[in-house]
Amino acid sequence: MNKKIKLLILEKSEKEVEPILKELKSYGYSPEYKLLCTSEEFSESIKKGSWDAVIASKELKSLKAADALQFLKGKNLDIPFIIVSGRSNEESLIPLIKSGANDYVRKDDMFMLPQVLNNEIENAKLRKKHKKALGKLKESERRFRILAESASDIIYIYKFSPKKGYEFVSPSVESKLGYPVSDFYNDPKFGCKIIYEDDLKIINQIETGKFEFGSPVEFRCIDTEGHIIWFEEVVTPFYNKRGDLMAIEGIMRDITGRKEAEEQLEYLSFHDSLTNLYNRAYFEEELKRLDTKRQLPLSVIIADVNGLKLINDAFGHKEGDRLLRSCGGVLKKCCRSEDMVARWGGDEFSMLLPKTNEEDATVVLNRISKTCHRTSGNKIPLSMSLGTATKISRDEDFQSTIKKAEDSMYHHKLMETKSIISSIINSLEQTLFEKSIRTEKHSRYLKELTMKIGKAINLPEEKIDDLRVLTTLHDIGKIAILDNILNKKETLTKREWEIIKRHPEIGYRIAMSSNQLSSIAEYILNIHEHWDGNGYPQGIKGEKIPLLSRIIALVDSYVVMRENRPYRKARSRKEAIEEIKRCRGTQFDPKLVDIFLKITERKLQPAR
Repeated sequence: MNKKIKLLILEKSEKEVEPILKELKSYGYSPEYKLLCTSEEFSESIKKGSWDAVIASKELKSLKAADALQFLKGKNLDIPFIIVSGRSNEESLIPLIKSGANDYVRKDDMFMLPQVLNNEIENAKLRKKHKKALGKLKESERRFRILAESASDIIYIYKFSPKKGYEFVSPSVESKLGYPVSDFYNDPKFGCKIIYEDDLKIINQIETGKFEFGSPVEFRCIDTEGHIIWFEEVVTPFYNKRGDLMAIEGIMRDITGRKEAEEQLEYLSFHDSLTNLYNRAYFEEELKRLDTKRQLPLSVIIADVNGLKLINDAFGHKEGDRLLRSCGGVLKKCCRSEDMVARWGGDEFSMLLPKTNEEDATVVLNRISKTCHRTSGNKIPLSMSLGTATKISRDEDFQSTIKKAEDSMYHHKLMETKSIISSIINSLEQTLFEKSIRTEKHSRYLKELTMKIGKAINLPEEKIDDLRVLTTLHDIGKIAILDNILNKKETLTKREWEIIKRHPEIGYRIAMSSNQLSSIAEYILNIHEHWDGNGYPQGIKGEKIPLLSRIIALVDSYVVMRENRPYRKARSRKEAIEEIKRCRGTQFDPKLVDIFLKITERKLQPAR
């Protein structure tokens, strides 16, 4: 900062000026000054120049500070006047302060001068601004009242002498607070009665001379309906020649909207906007407060939402957000008022349970699990992997306790993997049924035929397991396709067909989002590839197409042909088999077709 400032300095010599300049320069000022020692020099400088402030030595005898002050007042000039005194007795400065000196600084405390000077210059600017505005208003009482009475801000003039009371209150007070103007005119203390109790100190500061005029102040009022209204007010004082406060003018601006926005920002800084639970920042702050001997034993529960990424990929982030809100609601429901629940991260939550031993924390953990099982309305079952740990001794590091809870949570997630995947698969399959993508009969028949082919070609047990899951979820990508396209009776448009052809890639992403389903992701992607390379989405051919994809492509085509569809009637078994034969070597793997035909022909032979 290189802030220019023009000063008149009333001092004995340049040597006395040096400490003043040194402090001002250290503050960032670039002072331009004139050293004065006589009254003539002072009056001449005031007449010919424009100055930001006057710094006057109390000890200067040839030009007394009181005379300089009197000269300024006589010229009606509001130039900040700062006394620099070497005396320890501050009582001798009182007459100067009463005469209009703005402030004083002892030479022993010269470091305070830049801040005092800066404050008084800013105050002078505000006084000048308000004085100019008030001067214009006083030019015409009529113009003042027209302006004040049409203003949305509340404007008032309050006199302290010769008698306390409101001289003017703008009609906007009624629209803002509901009180008629007459209440203020009839009762000099009415303003105090509507100010929020905790903010009444402002009135006391004004009456005792401790209020900092010119600086905006914020306070609350109570309207006729009991609502709290926030105001920002700039108060301008009016003094007589003796320096006594005669009146004040106030302009009150309604800032309730701004304060509510600030409160909302403060709320958001410590809350998760999605779940309305506390966020990790607040968790860590609260932990500092609770991690004390008085709160021991202190337990923590870590919860990880199962299947969130899968939900996001399959049904969109809106459904994923709904899942997170449901989980947050369950955790909040299962804790006590003194417990604290926070969203720890993307799919993790944490709970702090003060004065809770490990046994009681386990009870809460089990309650959460049971509540999850009873909570419905989600695309997949509400499921969280949970872990808990307890700090017993004051010497324990709570970060180690959190680590133990996380390890416990991950252990439970690993142990529950099969149950979780089974639940997810059942739920996704049910969603396919609901969207009329397939029927339960379709699924049973598809699984029966694929298992027979898998055993006929001696697939290892691991691949048989993948094939079993694949028969259920190979169409999972269609979950993201609109029902009116999937079930359309008329011929699909080019655009609609392009949307349908996206479902293998969507299914691939859904499967890859789950560690439990990632093993079948590549098979889902390639189910609509053709043996001759004319399929989609990649156009690969022959044995480059994964074997399990080729099996599902063949069997699913046959099963689909045997069922009624919105756009056609079911084909007979003979017609469906003829179509399979026709596509042997083009759409389907010829060797698999031969095996499939043997299986279906055996079914066609009459029982002996």
